[in-house]
Parts: sequence; C-alpha cells; structure tokens
Amino acid sequence: MSTNAHRRGIHHPGSRNTARTSRIEPTLFEQADAFVTLVRGAADQGACLMPGCTECGALAFRRALSTFDGTGDAGRVNMPARVVRDAPGPLARAMANVDFELLRTADHWHGALDLALLHLRERGELHWVVDAWLARERIPVRVLELVLYRHARHAYPDHRLADLWIERCVEALHAGNMDEGLVEALILGCPERIVSDPHAHRLVNEAARRSLSVRSLLGRLGGCG
Repeated sequence: MSTNAHRRGIHHPGSRNTARTSRIEPTLFEQADAFVTLVRGAADQGACLMPGCTECGALAFRRALSTFDGTGDAGRVNMPARVVRDAPGPLARAMANVDFELLRTADHWHGALDLALLHLRERGELHWVVDAWLARERIPVRVLELVLYRHARHAYPDHRLADLWIERCVEALHAGNMDEGLVEALILGCPERIVSDPHAHRLVNEAARRSLSVRSLLGRLGGCG
C-alpha cells in the first residue's frame, strides 16, 4: 500500500541526495513556502526522510522540525515539548499554508510530510493544519491517503476532524477518483465506517469489482460486512 514509506524507499543518508548539484535554485515563490524550503534543504543535505527508519530514526530531520518549530532540544527529540499554545506555532502555520504542488516536486516529500504531521500530532497542534486543509477546494490523493491511514484513524485525538477527513476521502472516491491506495487506506484504517456507511460500502464494493488488489485485501480481511 502506498502509505507505507518502507515499501517505496531505501535508506541512503548522505549519498544520492548530496551528490545532486545540478538542481535549479528555487524561485522566490518557492522560497516563500517555508515548509517546502525545509524539506528541500533536508533532502539536499542527505537527511533521511523515512518514517520508522530502523537505522537512524530520521533523527536529523526530526531535529530540524523541532528547531523550526521553536521547540528544539537536540537531546530529547523523542519527547513532546512541554509547550501549550493557544495559536498555531511556526511549523503548524507553515504546513497549513503549504503549496501541495510545490511540495510534491521535493525529493522524499511523502516521508517528510508524515514526519512533520507526527511532530504536530505529538504536540496537540495537528488540528490547525487539518482544519486549514479541509477548507481547500482540492487535496491531492496521496495527501488524503497519508492523513487518513497514518493520522485520521487516531483521531488527532479529535473525532470531529477524523470524521470530516474520512468524509473528504469518501467524497474524492465518489467524484470518480477511484484510487486503489485511497480505497485500501479506507478499508484498513476505517473498516467500521465502511460497515456503517452505505455510501462508503458501495464505493468500496465498486472498487473491488475493478481492482484485484482491493478484492484480495477484502478477501484477506473476510470482507467488510
């Protein structure tokens, strides 16, 4: 399934990315997107951007996220900062305003986005980002899938936002974007929603008729009711 970064990338810190010197310098427009600039800078420096990496834990990038967010403590990146904010911090603001099309031109953007979302979730700030994204007219399918499978099912821990995000994913499927990865994320992450929501149940069954991968997944799970 496409949400699993380990199935799509190999950990090579400091090799392929640092050797790449011919990339065109970012435009002023690109530099204005703080999160894209952060991700590109990390990729250019050869930082590992793979969530769950068993070799380095993506430690360099996680430290960069903490520094950018003003919660940095190089010795305690695994522990959420004891900061209670009544407004979004620097990282939440940058991610709320991120240009998805620009972001997707950065190397390893998918893993970097996942790591940043985890950082904000640990600090109770993810709801500001998700609310901002839900207000957008269009969200790329890979972003819908990532947030659904890796974050929405944990409810942020805000069940209201989880329900709204799941509904947005269902709407994308209903609009004709019958993406296998998004369907599989819905099946694996929110099986109870498929059982209780006739609309979602119909869309999953329709996807199963078209896709061997979805049919195989349903078969392994014993169906969805």
